[in-house]
Amino acid sequence: MHTSAVVVSFPVMPPTVTADQLFVKVFVAKRETIDRDWNYRDVYSGFWRLYLNDRDGAALALTDGSRYPLPAGRIHFVPAWVRFSCLNTRPVGNLYIHFDLIGVTGVTVQRLFHKPLTLAPDRHLLATADRLVENTPTTLLQAKALVYAALAQLRFAPLPAARHPVAAAQEHIEQHLGTLITNAELARLCHFSEDHFVRLFRRHLGQTPAQYILERRIATAINQLAFTADSIEQIAAHLGFANRYHFTKMFTRRMGNSPAAYRKQARV
Repeated sequence: MHTSAVVVSFPVMPPTVTADQLFVKVFVAKRETIDRDWNYRDVYSGFWRLYLNDRDGAALALTDGSRYPLPAGRIHFVPAWVRFSCLNTRPVGNLYIHFDLIGVTGVTVQRLFHKPLTLAPDRHLLATADRLVENTPTTLLQAKALVYAALAQLRFAPLPAARHPVAAAQEHIEQHLGTLITNAELARLCHFSEDHFVRLFRRHLGQTPAQYILERRIATAINQLAFTADSIEQIAAHLGFANRYHFTKMFTRRMGNSPAAYRKQARV
């Protein structure tokens, strides 16, 4: 069953706070015709996908054995960390956007989103999509406008919580993924003792700081493997892993295959 209006809740900064903790980073926005060669197996990644097709025919196979059709003229989201396979039997015009939703932890995404989502038909969203022209200076802005407008249809509902007490630590982690980050350093940024900081971090983000840092490093590595030509050694060094061996071990434990094998997966 498709979802036309989904209400999900996670901690969002209250109106009195000016810092923007939730934003979209677009990696690729492209139109292409997909056919039987789109039938990839066991797709799994740390970034989100937006699909918009010009005719019926394409679908996703989910791990529970169900089939999720992607009807034409509708915006479809595949959230990060959802595992699926692609099904298609005829040519279909496909607009796809790969993006990261920064400010929401992987734990939260996996708790809230277990499968793809389909929005109700919306002529304003379709008009925004029609204006997206590839390889122009405004392509990125057009893609972001579409993603933001479509995400808004999910009706994210803020929790009645106080100001996020570890937001400064989150921001610091995002900006320093390639360096050694200690709990003591993060605690100082948030003006807490180390023990109290770790408890607060886990309470608000559902993970320890070390787990969160590793998740963000792996998610960033996924994006770099998919969307850059950087070598695996360069990616490992850039993200603070001791060496390629350590990076490969951590990546394989999380993703189920090695960075080299993951890179060979087609972008879908």
